[in-house]
Amino acid sequence: MKKVKIGVLGVYRGRAMIDYCKHDKRVKLCAVCDLNEHALKQLKEELNDDSISYYLEFDQMLNSDIDAVVLANYANEHAPFAIKCLN
Repeated sequence: MKKVKIGVLGVYRGRAMIDYCKHDKRVKLCAVCDLNEHALKQLKEELNDDSISYYLEFDQMLNSDIDAVVLANYANEHAPFAIKCLN
C-alpha cells in the first residue's frame, strides 16, 4: 500500500499530526506550512528530515507533492483553506 503524503498547516496546533506521522507506517509527513518563520525553522531543526518541505505560503504547499492536508489553524479560519484544498 502506498503511503499517504501529508501536508500540515500550523506548526503548533498541528503538532499532534506531525508526531503521529512519525509513528504510523501508512503516512509520510512531506510538508509543513506556517506564517511563523521562526516556528518553521525550529521544527525543521528538531525533525532533522530533509524529505520534509517547509512553506510560509499555503498555496506553495498545496502545489507540492502531497495527497492530503491537515488544517491545524484556528477553526474560524478553516473555510478559505479548505476551499483551496477542494479546488
